[in-house]
Amino acid sequence: MQESAIRPNAALGEFLRSRRARLDPTEAGVVSARRRRVPGLRREELAALAGMSVDYYTRLEQGRHSAASPGVLDAIARALNLPEADRKYLHRLAEPAPPQGDPVPVRPETRALMRALGPTPAVLINASMDVLAMNPAGRRLYAGFDAMPPHERNAIRYMLSAPEARELHGGDWTAITAEMIGILRLRSGRKPLVGGARDLVDDMAGSSELFRRVWQDQTVSLADRRRKTFHHPQAGRIELTVESLMVRHAEGQILIVLSPEPGSDAERAWHELMARDPM
Repeated sequence: MQESAIRPNAALGEFLRSRRARLDPTEAGVVSARRRRVPGLRREELAALAGMSVDYYTRLEQGRHSAASPGVLDAIARALNLPEADRKYLHRLAEPAPPQGDPVPVRPETRALMRALGPTPAVLINASMDVLAMNPAGRRLYAGFDAMPPHERNAIRYMLSAPEARELHGGDWTAITAEMIGILRLRSGRKPLVGGARDLVDDMAGSSELFRRVWQDQTVSLADRRRKTFHHPQAGRIELTVESLMVRHAEGQILIVLSPEPGSDAERAWHELMARDPM
């Protein structure tokens, strides 16, 4: 029998095991006189907390169920005290694996919108965090990005490989990079990583301790950071608000717009830089 027939949803099982092992039984209100050989809740304890049979939960954790109902997933999430990002990822893992489609090209309308933003940096990415397009202000903001070979232009690869990225993000570099890795994990869901995404994970897991740790830990993040502070080599320290927009008629494409607060020192410094030295 083929492995896929035995384990139709191995990713769901792996995630459940990792989160069960993390949960301190006392935090879940579980008291047991039995000695624990491994950390975390036992399967039967979690099943009881979630209101389901041990056999059913065991089949989920062993990957022998291809999916589970939203109600069951919510019960498990409550029992595990999962944060919002983990809850969302749990539901995504239980969805049917989407078919692999061809890459969606960047629409002319999207490029026109990015140009119309003028001095406001804009970056277009896909679900794998590949950078599909930048406007001139975006290229000015992300120092060193243009030096990357076109086939390696990925936001996570830039953060982990370009010295300019560490300088640009200062003390926030570790947290922001870990968040981006977690966003990639969340967006991937059950979809198998192929092509450039698979190469990215293989390359970064082999060269970056941070990537390896965050990826193996199955950390997931929501794209909910609203502000970023940059230490730009020409504009100095500037704080920009972050807005992420889903592009219609281009599934998986996200337009990220970074703008300074109107009337702020950051706005003046950035606009002065773009005016005296346009790209």
